[in-house]
Order: sequence, then structure tokens, then C-alpha cells
Amino acid sequence: MYDHVQFHTDENYPAGLPPENAATHIGMYWAWAASQHLSNPVWQSAPETAADFAAMLEGGISGAEFLCRHMGGALTREDFNEFGRRFADFYYDDEEEGYGAFMEDYVRTMNTPALESFYHVADNAENRAALEAVFQAAFEAWDASLRSQH
Repeated sequence: MYDHVQFHTDENYPAGLPPENAATHIGMYWAWAASQHLSNPVWQSAPETAADFAAMLEGGISGAEFLCRHMGGALTREDFNEFGRRFADFYYDDEEEGYGAFMEDYVRTMNTPALESFYHVADNAENRAALEAVFQAAFEAWDASLRSQH
């Protein structure tokens, strides 16, 4: 498992914030990965999720909304195709916390130390666009490193 809302709401979660805010960072990554065809195809084809998956790709619902509504608040290896798993394994890899470069990029891009808490990032189009550019750059650097090994 890469991440779960409950990992964040179980301890030191800000009082008064809806639990959905604990899904913002996970959902931002999930929506980007899905837009890059890194997700397990079952999400876009299953009758119970296909409409919301399409809505997520079009910006009609957020990745966090999809994650909470259909994925039980969890992001797991099974949510990705093989290539998506390989990148998520790389991007989330960390010896200590398990969030790796993904979390470093998120914290830096959203400047979370300047916010009331990590969970106060607005789940909006502007933040999604900023993060998508960072996620894309990380993905392209990783992909280029794979190509240079051959």
C-alpha cells in the first residue's frame, strides 16, 4: 500500500478539518497517474467506476473524491498497471516514512510549511496543475533513466 487516508487521520490530524482533506495529496497523484495511463484499466471500465473515472480525468471530480468514493481511501499497487506500479514504487520509495520523492515534491510545490498544516492544501485546479507539472517532470526523468540503461 502506498498511502491511505487513515494513516493521516489517526494521529495529529487538525481538528475541524474534514477527513477528505487527508486524501488531497493522494488524490492529486492518483488523478495525474490515471491521466498518464498508469492506472489499472479496471477503474475506467468497471460499470460502478467508469463514469466517475472519466469525470476525474475531465476535472469534474477530484482524485481525492474518486479515492474516497471508490477506493476506500487507499492507494495500492493493484490500482496501477505494471508500468504505473514501477513508477509509484520508485516515486514513493523511502527508507523511513514510505513517501519518498513524491512527498518531497508535494511539500515543496504546495509549500505546506507555510500553511496551517499539511492538510490545508486546497483541492483545486490551480494546485492540480502545479503538481501535475512536477509529477510529470519526475516521471519523465525516471523514464529517461530507464531508457539510458539500455
